[in-house]
Amino acid sequence: MLAGTKVLGHSKDSEGIEIKIDTGSVTVEKVVISVGRRPFADLLELSNADLVTDESGYVPVDDFCRTRQKGIYAVGDLIDSPQLAHVAFAEAIMVVKDICGEIVSPVDYGKVPWAIYCHPEVAFAGLSEEEALAHGYEILVSKHRFSGNGRAMIVGETEGLVKVIAEKTDQGTAGQILGVHMVGPWVTEQLGQGYLAINWEATVEEVAEFIQPHPTMSELFGETVLALTGRSLHG
Repeated sequence: MLAGTKVLGHSKDSEGIEIKIDTGSVTVEKVVISVGRRPFADLLELSNADLVTDESGYVPVDDFCRTRQKGIYAVGDLIDSPQLAHVAFAEAIMVVKDICGEIVSPVDYGKVPWAIYCHPEVAFAGLSEEEALAHGYEILVSKHRFSGNGRAMIVGETEGLVKVIAEKTDQGTAGQILGVHMVGPWVTEQLGQGYLAINWEATVEEVAEFIQPHPTMSELFGETVLALTGRSLHG
């Protein structure tokens, strides 16, 4: 992995693709380009509504997606929030409730579910270890691999793991669940338990009480949490 490297060009031959970089060159089989996305607020003629964008091209909004103009909201890719379809849906639902005069809570962007549809899949919600420490938490971490999961072995997809990050209490035990991170088969379908645990501020002891169906991929989350109680099911 070469981070912070400038690509100067490339050429293709029978050996593969030669990538010219600022420190020399490297030969690879394939090249994948990911340049990111930007909001196309400039196509909306926002000046007609007396609205402007910030230096990154986003429309500034408050916690309830309200712009500076009364009655005008912005959601989804137009604002500086996680560029996820389900987050945009949540923002839109919040806006409709606000318009209808209902009591609403802002979207907690630090706890939204993330799903990456690569192979193996990646899914996570809540804080990473580094983020938890930066927030001042003392933490306990538990990891369990799919290599020991019965359903994963049945379908022949045993690469990956589940990691649960919990706050360390004054007694030295695992308390509130702060983050759930998954890599492996169908983990985008399995994050629900972890997402709910984080957003309901559930503790390890509370979640460990729940029975997990067997054999399932999702039971690995339960086992990872159970290990934080000091009574691991499979070591």
